Amino acid sequence: MPKNIHTICILMLVFFSVSSAYSYTPSQFDKISLKQNCQRELNSSFRDMAGTPSCDKLKKIELEENQPSYKVKLEQ
Repeated sequence: MPKNIHTICILMLVFFSVSSAYSYTPSQFDKISLKQNCQRELNSSFRDMAGTPSCDKLKKIELEENQPSYKVKLEQ
């Protein structure tokens, strides 16, 4: 009996962790933090070696936010 309870608890934990990972939406604080980090990375002398991961992540978030929730059919 206890082994079944542990199995059920582990399965529930995995389910909630996976579902919360896919339902994450960045908050306004996350965006502000990314913007500040992006500015630092752009002004950094190590930009050529390290790149700008914060800017890339910010661009990705902005692109996802600007996507329509339904498909738009363009007429030609």
